[in-house]
Amino acid sequence: MKNRRVLEVLGKGPMTIEEISSATGLKVLEVRRYLLRFVEQGKVESFQKDGRLLWKLREKRPEENEFKYI
Repeated sequence: MKNRRVLEVLGKGPMTIEEISSATGLKVLEVRRYLLRFVEQGKVESFQKDGRLLWKLREKRPEENEFKYI
């Protein structure tokens, strides 16, 4: 699945959309669509560094696991 490739690449560390696109072979717009979907699902997050927008896998906070089964 294409969306899995995006998550696998992000497992290597923070990247820009263009870097993710290059690493996965997917078009930039397709990568962007997957990233926005993953943000809604709480799987990834973005941040700015040195004027660049980077994406990374979201780390779960301890309290999220605590209330997982409620």
